[in-house]
Amino acid sequence: MTAEIAILNKMAVALAADSAVTIGRPPNIKIYNTVNKIFELSSCEPVGIMVYGRLDFMGVPYEPLIKEYRRSIGDLKFDYIGEYVDHFKEYLKTITFSEEESRKNIVFCLADRFSELSQDIESALIRRIRDDGKFLKSKINGMAQTAIRAEITKLQRASFANGFNRVVLPTGYTGVVDILIDRHFEHHYPNKATRELLHKLAGYLLAKDELSGSRTGIVIAGFGQREMLPTLISFETDGIIDGKLKWHAEPAVDIKRSGPEAEILGFAQDDMIRSFLDGVDPYLRDYFEELIESSIRTTTDMLFGAFTNSDDEKGRAINAFEGTLKKIVADLKDKADEKIKTSSSNPIRDMIRSMPKQELATLATSLVEVTSLKRKVSRMQETVGGEVDVAVISKSEGFVWIQRKHYFPSELNGRFFVRQKLATEQRR
Repeated sequence: MTAEIAILNKMAVALAADSAVTIGRPPNIKIYNTVNKIFELSSCEPVGIMVYGRLDFMGVPYEPLIKEYRRSIGDLKFDYIGEYVDHFKEYLKTITFSEEESRKNIVFCLADRFSELSQDIESALIRRIRDDGKFLKSKINGMAQTAIRAEITKLQRASFANGFNRVVLPTGYTGVVDILIDRHFEHHYPNKATRELLHKLAGYLLAKDELSGSRTGIVIAGFGQREMLPTLISFETDGIIDGKLKWHAEPAVDIKRSGPEAEILGFAQDDMIRSFLDGVDPYLRDYFEELIESSIRTTTDMLFGAFTNSDDEKGRAINAFEGTLKKIVADLKDKADEKIKTSSSNPIRDMIRSMPKQELATLATSLVEVTSLKRKVSRMQETVGGEVDVAVISKSEGFVWIQRKHYFPSELNGRFFVRQKLATEQRR
């Protein structure tokens, strides 16, 4: 995992990222604190890119991939950041990969959801055994199929991913799905009907606009030639599936004189950024919202129960009141959100609007560091850590490093910096 920050105002964009990468799956996890996640996207224009989540595309690490893209476009310039984003997506589609890498990508896309579903079925079995005192193996497939159909029903309501229009599992992926079924559902003794439903579920997971836990996030920010103020556009991708790039767009940020004049965004592990902006821990906030709704429902149940001894009458009254209850809960949440905006997040954005470039970089660095500190002093895994890389992008100075790590001692590699300087001068 990682923590990355983007802060924008009319002057510049500040990007900051930690250096941690998590390899493997629980319980066999290894964390390294030496990875690069911020890069220049163009050699001659003020445009930067950050990556988070899975750090390779179809087996190719993003670092050499991005640097090769930068070399390949040379002095190509676009008027708007959105055009850089579209061009980079097209470049991703040209990456060559083997059938084995394609199968591995499908495993990445499906493994987490299959594992979660298997655990849900296991929990349901345990509850059934606890309640009934026994359970027949012959009932396992029925329970599994009920759970799988419920997941399929949810996905049927979802939109297709960009460029996808069918849910049929491609022929080349059936073997991969069978391997995943044997890995995650072997204790459930899946019969033919259960396997067919899991294949159908896999088709929906791959085609619908819902990405896996192994997705990559890509953030592109800076200035196009015709943009005086900065823009940030981000999207997430699961790589190439069935010959198409599967991606999901995130909300863009376009700083304007007549619109938003400043913004602060967190990517991947953004809990500390949200705490900083909102003035309350997001997990506590979610808990209090659930507590308020539960309390209102409990109170409603008690009030109706005081006026009738009939469960049927009470049930009908509560059902009739459901719409009003939802409106009360929604109004309370809206008022809480408005209070958070006026007392915490809006004042912070007002300050960011006037911050000089150096202060933007300092704030971005501090937010990544405090996220790392939170992981260090809590019981959570230290999935945010290492040195913090920071860059500032402005229209006048372009892409400027404020702090950047090297995996080698600078004093022993003078020729590296000479080569970099010569390459820069040649591009000019």
